[in-house]
Amino acid sequence: MSEETRAAVRRMLGEHNTLTVASGSGEAPWAATVFYASDEQLNLYFVSDERTRHGRDMSRNSSVALAINADPDNWDDVRGLQIGGRAYLVSAADRPAVIALYLAKFPSVKALYEKPKNKDEQLIAARLKQTAFWRVKPFYIRLIDNRRGFGFREELRF
Repeated sequence: MSEETRAAVRRMLGEHNTLTVASGSGEAPWAATVFYASDEQLNLYFVSDERTRHGRDMSRNSSVALAINADPDNWDDVRGLQIGGRAYLVSAADRPAVIALYLAKFPSVKALYEKPKNKDEQLIAARLKQTAFWRVKPFYIRLIDNRRGFGFREELRF
């Protein structure tokens, strides 16, 4: 992958806040949208209760597909990331660093996490302090960018 494309991947990860995670464990496939943060190694992190459908799926089958995309109104501006990887629960030892990374990306969440203003924010902060964080270690990231030419794609393999 070219340095230009690697930089485009990092930009896209930084500019967008949600991803769709697709999971499965023998039942029909499932997709859910979650807020995420990423690190320098291009690992992705998100919060999700282990009791959710995708949490149960990932506990049984760590293989996931992720999609992050812009929301264009014409074909020429289609761009996004398609990611394949494995999802793992973040360990207790790694959790403080992951929370710091996540809160750095979402200042509004950081504010309510540190100083909730009402009962709803107190509930969100309490859940965030207890809910599992997941790490997705990609085995590939495919950049789609029609601005570079219709059907342009370039892939980074890990």
